[in-house]
Amino acid sequence: MYLSISKTKVMVTTFAAILAPINLVEAATLTYESSVDLEKTNFEKQITLPKFNRSLGELESVLFELSGKVKGSVDLENRDAQAAVVTGDLAAEISLKKPDNSLLLVTLPTASVEQNLNAYDGKLDFGGTSGVTLTNISNTKNESTFFTNDDDLTPFIGNRNFDLFLEAIGTSTATGAGNLLAGFETYAGATVSVTYTYAKKEQPLLKRRVPESHAPATLFVGLAATMVLTKSKMRFV
Repeated sequence: MYLSISKTKVMVTTFAAILAPINLVEAATLTYESSVDLEKTNFEKQITLPKFNRSLGELESVLFELSGKVKGSVDLENRDAQAAVVTGDLAAEISLKKPDNSLLLVTLPTASVEQNLNAYDGKLDFGGTSGVTLTNISNTKNESTFFTNDDDLTPFIGNRNFDLFLEAIGTSTATGAGNLLAGFETYAGATVSVTYTYAKKEQPLLKRRVPESHAPATLFVGLAATMVLTKSKMRFV
């Protein structure tokens, strides 16, 4: 009786597949954020965020997100001799800048209100029939930017922090009447986040021992299949 060489190779390959070590490369993300509370425009604030620690793995991309909010009040007075539809835009320009003062992101949150105001009633009080005062107006707008180029990623890699600068400028306006008075109380705030996407370092190789009596059932299924294939090539002489 002899065993076909071709099936001997099959058996060896089967054992090699079962006993082969496993390498795991896993993608992961890490997010940090910092917020600036609402305050009256115009202002500039410094924001500090952690850099990506290279010991975690290989950095693949960096995502910056800027969520800007505007909030406040609008005073409108129509001084025309006839009624007018008046629009007030409570707005701010919120910019996020790199340490070298170059622009990273900008968002323009705007809260718009529209009012039908009668002809001027003779009283400059932002009330009555020709004026209005609107409070607690707000809106939020989000912007983001994404980096994958090595040159763009390098400034955000290290064991320390990096600084960004948040600037908020009031840009509120009113339109709709030839003779219109408007007043604004404009507040702005923002949340800035950075998300690092990276490949985790390879896990240590897992060595597997020769199967024992309590080995997984799948191992024996593989061996049984190999034996069936081998039997088909056995013959007696």
